[in-house]
Amino acid sequence: MEKQTATATPLQRGLLIEADRVILPGTDLYYEVCRERLAREKIKLPREIFVRYLPGHSAARGMAALLEKLGCTADVPALTQECAAAYTEALAKSGGKMRDTAASFVREFAKRNIKVGLITVLPEEKAKALYADLLEELVVVVPEASTLTGVHGWEGWRRAARKLQIRERLCAAIASPISVRGALSSAMRVVVMSDPMLEHVDCGGADILTENFSTPLRTQILGLLKVDIAAP
Repeated sequence: MEKQTATATPLQRGLLIEADRVILPGTDLYYEVCRERLAREKIKLPREIFVRYLPGHSAARGMAALLEKLGCTADVPALTQECAAAYTEALAKSGGKMRDTAASFVREFAKRNIKVGLITVLPEEKAKALYADLLEELVVVVPEASTLTGVHGWEGWRRAARKLQIRERLCAAIASPISVRGALSSAMRVVVMSDPMLEHVDCGGADILTENFSTPLRTQILGLLKVDIAAP
C-alpha cells in the first residue's frame, strides 16, 4: 500500500498598513487644517510647534499646550473639534495624494494570498471610496479610531488583526513613526514609513525603516512573514 504524507496548510498571513499616514500624507494634511483654522484666530502656527504638541498627543491637551506656548488664547474644545472634522474632510478628498506605487505594492501581497488591511480613521463608506483603487478580495479597509492624535496603540493594531481574522504574530505592520510603539507592543513585525515631519520620533525596535513602497521592501516584508519569496 502506498504511504500518504500529510501536507500542512500554510497559516494565513496578514499585512496591516496605517493608510492615512503611510499611503497618504496624513501628518501634512493635519498640519494644514490646523494652520488654516488657527489663522482665522490670527494665530500663526509654525511647523516645529505643531509637531511638538499635536501629533502623538491628546488633541485637546495638545492644543491647550500649543496655545500656551504661542502665548495665545482661544476656545480649545471648539478648535479641537473643528480641526478634527476638517482633517477627516481633507483626508476623504485626498485620493490624488497617494504615494506612487502604493496600489501595485498592495496588490502584490494579495496575489500571494496575504490579507491586507488598510487602517483608517474614516468611516467605512468614505474609506472605501477613498481607497477604491486599492481594494480587491483580500484587500479591505479597517476603520479604527486613533487613541491620541494620529496614533494607533497596541489595542488598535490588535483589533485590526482580529478584523482580518489573523493572529498578531502572523501580521506585519507598516506604520508611521508615532504608531510604531503600538505595533511593536502588539507583537507584530514592524516597518516604519519615514515622515519628514516626525524625524524626532524614536523608532527603535522596528524591523525596517523605509522611505517608499519599493520592490526590495516587498521582498523584505515577505521575509518577515516567512513567505516563500520564489512562490508566485
